[in-house]
Amino acid sequence: MFVVRALPELSSMILAWVALLLLYLMLRHFLYKPVSQYLNNRKEKIKSDIDGAKVLKEEAIALRDDYESRISLAKKESQEIIESARKRGEELKEGILAEAKKEAEGIVSRARKEIAREREVAFQDIKSQAGEIAILIASRIMEEEIKIDKQKNLIDKFIDEVGSSKWQS
Repeated sequence: MFVVRALPELSSMILAWVALLLLYLMLRHFLYKPVSQYLNNRKEKIKSDIDGAKVLKEEAIALRDDYESRISLAKKESQEIIESARKRGEELKEGILAEAKKEAEGIVSRARKEIAREREVAFQDIKSQAGEIAILIASRIMEEEIKIDKQKNLIDKFIDEVGSSKWQS
């Protein structure tokens, strides 16, 4: 008959346990330790990368804040420069206008002096012509009734009267 055994033989069981133990030790030595060491190294690298990224992020934030403050300062300085240039332009404009006004007043003053001088010349010219005309008129009227000395006295008197009266233009 055929007898079934419930327990395997002790020797094959020991051999299986030894084989299992050897397999476990070999796997642990050749597979588990390198894989766990690789995973630990990878974990440390990721942690250091994250820490480095945090540091870089903080540096980037600090740089951004620094650049924003610099941009703000540059905008403020540019506004000051623009305002200064505008004020300088206003000052130059006022200076140019004052100089132009002064030059115009000088031109007007010179023109008035020239007009007064021309008026005086014209007055003197009219005075001398009036004297000559008076002599011609008087000589024709009197046709030698008055002597030359009297004629000259009359002319001088007439010229003085013409010179002292105001001529209107």
